[in-house]
Amino acid sequence: MSDVLDTWMACVYPEAAAICAPTAADLAALFALALGASVLLLAARRVTIALGTLRALSLTPALSRRLARWVRPRSYSDEQFFQADGAGLDAVASRRRGLERLADSLREQYPASRAWGTAIREGFSDLRFTDANRVPFPFARVMRERFDLCSVVTASDGPYLQTLDGHATLDVGGSYGVNVAGFGRYKDWMARGLERVRDLGPVLGPLHPVTAENIALLRRLSGLDEVSFHMSGTEAVMAAVRLARFNTGRKLIVSFSGAYHGWWDGVQPGLGSERPLDDCLTLKDLHPASLDVIRRRAGEIAAVLINPVQSFHPNAPPPSDAVLLTSGVRRTEEGTERYAAWLRRLRAVCREASVPLVFDEVYTGFRLAPGGAQEYFGVSADMVVYGKTVAGGMPIGVVCGTKALMRRFDPERPMRIAYVIGTFSGHPVVMGAMNEFLRWVVAPSTAGLYEEMNERCAHWVQATNRRLAGAALPIRVVHLGTVWTVLFTEPGRYNWLLQYYLRAEGVSMSWVGTGRCLSNMDFTEKDYEALQTKLRSAAHAMNADGWWPRAAEHPGRERRMRMQLVREVVGSLVRVPRPVHTFYTEVMRRKKDDHHASHSDLTNQLFHIVSSSVFLGCYALAFWDLTTAMWAGLAALFLRQIGHAVLEPPCHDKEATLLGFNTRNKTLVLGVYLAIPVVHLLLAPAWTVAALGPLVATVAQQWFVWTLLVVGGRVAYLMWAQNAWLAMVWLVKLVTDPLTDIAAYSPRYLRRS
Repeated sequence: MSDVLDTWMACVYPEAAAICAPTAADLAALFALALGASVLLLAARRVTIALGTLRALSLTPALSRRLARWVRPRSYSDEQFFQADGAGLDAVASRRRGLERLADSLREQYPASRAWGTAIREGFSDLRFTDANRVPFPFARVMRERFDLCSVVTASDGPYLQTLDGHATLDVGGSYGVNVAGFGRYKDWMARGLERVRDLGPVLGPLHPVTAENIALLRRLSGLDEVSFHMSGTEAVMAAVRLARFNTGRKLIVSFSGAYHGWWDGVQPGLGSERPLDDCLTLKDLHPASLDVIRRRAGEIAAVLINPVQSFHPNAPPPSDAVLLTSGVRRTEEGTERYAAWLRRLRAVCREASVPLVFDEVYTGFRLAPGGAQEYFGVSADMVVYGKTVAGGMPIGVVCGTKALMRRFDPERPMRIAYVIGTFSGHPVVMGAMNEFLRWVVAPSTAGLYEEMNERCAHWVQATNRRLAGAALPIRVVHLGTVWTVLFTEPGRYNWLLQYYLRAEGVSMSWVGTGRCLSNMDFTEKDYEALQTKLRSAAHAMNADGWWPRAAEHPGRERRMRMQLVREVVGSLVRVPRPVHTFYTEVMRRKKDDHHASHSDLTNQLFHIVSSSVFLGCYALAFWDLTTAMWAGLAALFLRQIGHAVLEPPCHDKEATLLGFNTRNKTLVLGVYLAIPVVHLLLAPAWTVAALGPLVATVAQQWFVWTLLVVGGRVAYLMWAQNAWLAMVWLVKLVTDPLTDIAAYSPRYLRRS
């Protein structure tokens, strides 16, 4: 290679022209050198980008998708259901009574709705899906056996819904976001919209004249050039993504962790979609590294898709109560201004990098303000997706965008098109109802109605939180405009149960429960007061039934709950062979029976804590100092037997069923232990330190032999009288008793004392 370089250097000097005649080998070497350098530079660039992306990447969606393929079903038994957080027997009894009382109350209130739901459930997959996602899956079996919820309504009046059973329930489901202005207005808009187009009927293809006014109003509200109509918010998101990819020539879509952009798998990176997803990059929200990734990878990114309600974060993870395994799962981002500043930085970065910014306002559009999140946060987008309320109560999806992004054909390549179309996109009835809504929303007086609506909700949240704090209830309410969610201030495994207590109080919610609730312009001060009363009553009832033990009264409980969750997840991923699981279950069953049979006295439990701690130390000590281990172990054994023989009530009959020694036999065994040093004392030539000192080790060795004879003899006897499997059950139980005794008695003794 040095010869090649010398030849090349010589070529730059005229006097060296004579020797500047590279050979084919020289040229090949130079080409290989340049190619290698290019590859190294390209690899270095890719590594740098990958490392920068990794810092900003949200790993939760990908991890949850992988876990979904491995986690196996798990249903708590009745006993596990009530003790999932490690509660004591007193709390379990209270919870059992409370759950049965709650189930009876809902059955009595809604018999017709339950019967109606039962009749259609087998043929209506949507209902079965929502039923399966109301609660965390380990609790689902017990809840399904006791509760059979189905919301069947026949009329609306202000914020109230009339159920099939004749009850008026206060609606905070908000029709998944449709109901901003109050049901009464939507009923009027739908009726007037139908009246305007009734002479046309369901004519599709040709457009009704009202469509032109709708387009003009949407352009005015969005501040964008063109409009496209679709049948749902999900479909509109699909259209926006396809148009962005088509017009930028790039494929990568950037979204942010916790966002929900409809059920289309192309932008659903987490649970719910199983298609391999290599064209959607999910980054961390409110993280500066995410902005760096957008700058560095601008040449790959077709669009940045953001859901502005993420400033509220009831959807991180998605807001269903089914994800409320602990109180830390649900959180919110405080401060609208902080999120507005983040959106402004994101807007600036996208503009600088020539990457389109798409606002998914299917949920926020026309809820936060007449101009949606763009107006509320003061940030404009290159494309905006609307849905829910914009059609005045009818189903719709709308995409508004710049002329450059809305183009569906390539004038330079006539066969290249973005096929985005929908048969029902301009349905006359939908266009009629939409026109009624849009004319209302742009009216000068409407802005005042929004301001009043948001202020009423804000005052209610403040007053409600004061009352909740004053009553020492472990919940708070957080809101963004009229979108609100319930946060839980104490660790708990049962927070998802609040939705059932609220239903019993006459509150109607969507299937996501307390994860995302909505108010609207129909809510008066009186309605908010009623809602506060119902929320507090539900929380009081849930608290009284023992579902929220205070963390201060049970130190370490949250850590234990999280460890339990980890064990459950690992247990779902790693399948224990059935024989091993059966063996373990039998050992633990006999331990439990043993505890109930002869360990009810509190002082005896304390003796077991002390003796078990000594035994565990002796297990390790015996390997290098058998003498000390045996003497310490025998002292602990004496303490343990005093607890059985003196402190416990007679329980020999129960002990006889547990395979092991009963109290009488244990006393005899212990008598032999005591007889061994007594015999040595009697045979000793003198009772002096010099004479008795060597006996200490001898006695310890004989105790060890006696221990092997007792344990081995019992195993042999059980193998002869029962079978080898039960003999091993007894042996494993005996060896592990010190560990499980400490776990069983320490918290109980300290709590009762």
